[in-house]
Amino acid sequence: MTASTTAKYRVGIIGCGRAGTTRARGFDLHPLCEVVAIADTDPENLELGCQRFNAPGYSTYEEMFRNEQIDIAMPVLPVRPNADAVVASAEAGVKAIFCEKPLTASLEDADRMVEACRTRGVHLAAGVVVSSHPDYQKAYELVAAGEIGEVQRINLYEGNSQGGCHGLNLARKFADKASVDWVVGWVDGDPFSDYEEPYNEGDSGFGNVGGYIRFSNGIECFSNFKDIGWKGIEVIGSHGVLYNWNNTALGLHLLKAANGAAQRGPVDLREVSGLFQEYNADERGYDDEGWRYPGDTMMGIVQAIVDSLERGDPLKVTTGDDLRHALEIAIGLRESHRRGHTAVKFPIEDRSLVMYPQKSRWHYKKDLWGRERYMEQMRQQKR
Repeated sequence: MTASTTAKYRVGIIGCGRAGTTRARGFDLHPLCEVVAIADTDPENLELGCQRFNAPGYSTYEEMFRNEQIDIAMPVLPVRPNADAVVASAEAGVKAIFCEKPLTASLEDADRMVEACRTRGVHLAAGVVVSSHPDYQKAYELVAAGEIGEVQRINLYEGNSQGGCHGLNLARKFADKASVDWVVGWVDGDPFSDYEEPYNEGDSGFGNVGGYIRFSNGIECFSNFKDIGWKGIEVIGSHGVLYNWNNTALGLHLLKAANGAAQRGPVDLREVSGLFQEYNADERGYDDEGWRYPGDTMMGIVQAIVDSLERGDPLKVTTGDDLRHALEIAIGLRESHRRGHTAVKFPIEDRSLVMYPQKSRWHYKKDLWGRERYMEQMRQQKR
């Protein structure tokens, strides 16, 4: 994209790899944003990113911040360096940050990231997760407004990988972001492992995570990781149900009892049509300039960040604080198993507890996959 004379917000990329490229394209498409600088420790990625965005490149984000005025920082990195990059961005004086999921591995680092942004008034959006899609934002508002009556129970069907950034994050949002009183949980692997799967010094993995979550407003959540054919959520109210079939995709459905009556069971429920989009597998096609479309969720995140900067409103999309709470719930469920399935009260006092995500999230994929496979995916971001 050629330099803009109207862009209001200068965007600095930290990590212009396979995911960073499309995320950055999302910002560059917005009329008030422009990618003006790129930092990447991989010279090959850096050179390609500079060519694609017509922007100067730096080998470290420290150098980029010394030489550029950045309004929006975009660290899209392996999870391992994510915390330091977010904190450094906040300390550099940016106005907003978008980073990828999962947020980090430890509660201590999650606290550090969120507080570095909170104390400086920096908006921290986190993760291209479906919980940020406009359909899900509409769903939160409908549930909060009583469209399905009083929420009585949330059923969650998934393994809560990556620190719960999908399902546990959704459950908390449908519980009106209430604080957690306590949890009782279990895992299907080794509860004393800090690793989702075996790698590095972890010779075992904790695997899937599930259990019972009691929110302070009385809403109960039951999370089951057994394979029942889909990974979804059910929000059950006194007058209806909201559900999906996959916590990483579109396809929400809302069912209500006729004439506003209290439901006595599924036979009383009828679907309300026209509220939500169906899942579209072809959403990520290519535009006329040869770029792969960043996706509706990413475009919505960009718009939400701009709206917050323009109006001073809180972010409507998933934030770093949201993913911090999701990670704490996941760690609490595993900690309960460690203690013999006893209740773990919140907030968790030991902030040193960690939950390392899958190896492919914690480490740089180019090192894991090899250059050929990685660069093939890089080529797919722009024809």
